[in-house]
Amino acid sequence: MSSTDGPPPEPGELLDIADIREILAVSKTRAYVISRDRNFPDPWIDHPRVRLWRRRDVEAWLDAHRPDWRASPPT
Repeated sequence: MSSTDGPPPEPGELLDIADIREILAVSKTRAYVISRDRNFPDPWIDHPRVRLWRRRDVEAWLDAHRPDWRASPPT
């Protein structure tokens, strides 16, 4: 099944590597390594110059692999 199966994403639903870096609070290099892991969701768009993931796929991965990611930062 291709990662582009299904309806097209809504505006704002696609995440790039900078968005993933921000969500994970890691460096760009670390975000790149994580995004290449076999357990990370396949990108919705995978071109030589851009990789974009569906937000819901990334959030499902985060729920499974980093369950506390939705917690508010301590104040």
